[in-house]
Amino acid sequence: MKSLIMNKISIVILSLICVAAISCADHDDPELSPIDTSNVKISAKVDTDPTSSWLSPTEEMTIRVSDVSISAPKGVVLRNINLYNNGQRIMGKPYSGEALEFKVPLNYMTGRINFSVIGDLIQKNHRDAEILIADNIQRLVFNQIPKLDYKAHLNVTVKSVSTTGEEFSQWFDVESDETGVIIPIPEDKLYWTPTSGTASTIELTLGGGADTWSPNSTLESEITGISWNTYKPADPVLKISIPNAPG
Repeated sequence: MKSLIMNKISIVILSLICVAAISCADHDDPELSPIDTSNVKISAKVDTDPTSSWLSPTEEMTIRVSDVSISAPKGVVLRNINLYNNGQRIMGKPYSGEALEFKVPLNYMTGRINFSVIGDLIQKNHRDAEILIADNIQRLVFNQIPKLDYKAHLNVTVKSVSTTGEEFSQWFDVESDETGVIIPIPEDKLYWTPTSGTASTIELTLGGGADTWSPNSTLESEITGISWNTYKPADPVLKISIPNAPG
């Protein structure tokens, strides 16, 4: 009787092994053709918290993947969504159509980190494949987060011509206030009252620039571009015409 029971257990164990082997072969058999990912398109909304570029090892970062949309041939299924750091898989979760959150403690990370979101694809009678969902989610992790101060400045050229032909031209420099945000321009330098006739407009040429430094570290920083509102020219100079009226 005992021998019969042992034989049954052995048969069950062997059956499980065979099922597992067949399951693995469905996706890992090198003789199977891989999934053609060129026919697979996938997009998703990827949010991060916190959003700041500089983080400390005491913080935790959350990466949320939602609104996943996939276009693929029949039979191709998105099985898992994985999070990679600098090319190494650090965690993964099964995908069921719902939003996924990855919470990453930063206490074992330092320097520049680069997260990628990668999906696992499966298809019957094909080898598994991976597909990139999002990458270049970069952060800098250091024990001390450097503070960056900056000062903006403008070179202002003012020109105008009155109705009687009188010409006006002057230039001056101004710097931002202690906040580094507001750059006050004195009205007595900006507007003009001709000695004869009138001048309804003035032409301004603004040259922009800024200086930046870190008061609490040896970090070197530099300004990489100047923008005027939403306009960012290759040459950081803006030419505009405004009414010759204070205010």
